[in-house]
Amino acid sequence: MYGDSETETSWSEFFSWLKERGLRGVELIVSDQHGGLVRAIRTHFQGVTWQRCQTHFMRNILDATPKQLQEELYPRVRSILEAPDLETARLLLQQTVEIYEAKAAKAISVL
Repeated sequence: MYGDSETETSWSEFFSWLKERGLRGVELIVSDQHGGLVRAIRTHFQGVTWQRCQTHFMRNILDATPKQLQEELYPRVRSILEAPDLETARLLLQQTVEIYEAKAAKAISVL
């Protein structure tokens, strides 16, 4: 099964093919945030937990970060993603937003 693009249609065909081959019991899907892919996931795997890939997410943030701030912002974002609980993650997020919203507004909007 080969798709020639990353459209919702191509992903839907691929997911249908996987289901025809016996795919069942999916509980979690991790992917990038490509619109066609996410829409196809929601259609074919209703009720499944979807999580954005942290690697792609980090790349998106760093691509939007001024070059001189990338090394500084990276460990702060990692600490949010690796926080031991939701409360800590929210606190770290708030601190990061306060520090970088003026210096790296595009990156903070992605975050």
